[in-house]
Amino acid sequence: MSAQFVAFLLIAFNLSLPANAFISDGANASVGLFGNASSCPKAAKFGKGPPKSCTIPSDPNNKPASQLESWFTREMFEDLFPFANLGWGPSSCWPYSYDAFKIASRYFPEFGTSLNVNNTVYTADENKKRDLAAFFAHAIQETGENNNYLYTALPDQEASNCFYRGGFYNWFEGGPSSNFLNPETPGHSPTDGNSCTSAGRYCSASDQITFFYPCSNSTISNPAAPYKGCYFGRGGIQISYNYNYGQFQDWLKSVNITVDLLKEPNLVMTKMDPPLAIMASLWFYMTPQPPKPAMHDILMGNWNSGAQNSAAGYDGPIFGPTSLIINNECSGEDSKNPGGPGESRRIKAFKWFNGYFGSPVGPEHTLSCGKMPVKLNAIPHYQSYQPDWSSSWKPERCDCAPASYGGLVYYFDPNYYPASFVAQNDLNRKKCIETVYANPSMYFMDKKNSLCLNY
Repeated sequence: MSAQFVAFLLIAFNLSLPANAFISDGANASVGLFGNASSCPKAAKFGKGPPKSCTIPSDPNNKPASQLESWFTREMFEDLFPFANLGWGPSSCWPYSYDAFKIASRYFPEFGTSLNVNNTVYTADENKKRDLAAFFAHAIQETGENNNYLYTALPDQEASNCFYRGGFYNWFEGGPSSNFLNPETPGHSPTDGNSCTSAGRYCSASDQITFFYPCSNSTISNPAAPYKGCYFGRGGIQISYNYNYGQFQDWLKSVNITVDLLKEPNLVMTKMDPPLAIMASLWFYMTPQPPKPAMHDILMGNWNSGAQNSAAGYDGPIFGPTSLIINNECSGEDSKNPGGPGESRRIKAFKWFNGYFGSPVGPEHTLSCGKMPVKLNAIPHYQSYQPDWSSSWKPERCDCAPASYGGLVYYFDPNYYPASFVAQNDLNRKKCIETVYANPSMYFMDKKNSLCLNY
């Protein structure tokens, strides 16, 4: 049986071989179905390469090793991402390396492990591999080299083996040379993102966003890229906008890391103690933002999709809704390779990485969110803490309560979110009360009409 025919069977029936599996192919008796990095054409390189000396990734909190490290090795990382960092490969001097990935994963001990996974659809081994496959699939789309030319130069399977090894290639949105940056320093060094053009500011403003996460208005004397408050996409799956930088900053503070990302957002790319470029992406992947569950929780089945979605098979540990979370994409998979950018490429990458790891992708129709009956923003758990209007007019202390409209102080409904996030509700309620007194006008409150402000 030829290697090509085996590949066809595996893809057609959503099967996979273990990583580094080999199959016989006539004259060449050991052809690896998923190849290896050395068999791929070299990627284009940008910049001057890693410096001879640098600050390498470190962890000021000395977090213990994650269970992830027991199975996902340096050799696997370097085989999967040989063209990271603008084609130069994994380097501890630059944002993407196994050391950075390892340190970042220690802050999320459930990532790539079987901890707190209760689904019975997949084994513990399958769950942890599918988790990594999903994260890497999104990284391919967001920051991969995405070299379509491979499919004109190589047979499809060989082209895919190289195409999906192109992750963690770009540092900045629009890279490798980003239009958001100074044309003379367009993103070929991590420090190039210290300032940007007006198009790269990505500053979202509202009464609440500006109160919690105000954009920096600092400038420098560089007409080509004068702005310091630049919240365009950075990192493995590209954290974007001031409210995401701000929420990531809040989370960092909760784990004893103090950094002002609203003032210096490019620290996401340059800070190495701990390394933030991959950590920011893992934070986004692992953290729900109502009404959106965490992408990780969808992959593990730790979410409640609602009765209509469940009846259509959109519940439990599936991949499709994760594309809806990261970029609101539900267009399905193209018939040809590599297909257009968007959900199609995410699906194809998820299939490839699961093939590499030897884990199942799941039911075909759940790989896309296109046929999901009720999209996430229509599931009735879009709640945040707001002033408790039922008591705000009373001469007693102000309080907050969950309200069915969006805000930045989340309420995690116990029926929809894991216990670790539900446990944050009491602290979030207190945070809301503090903001009522600190800035009542953003809630359209004053001491005349909201007597609770006097107490």
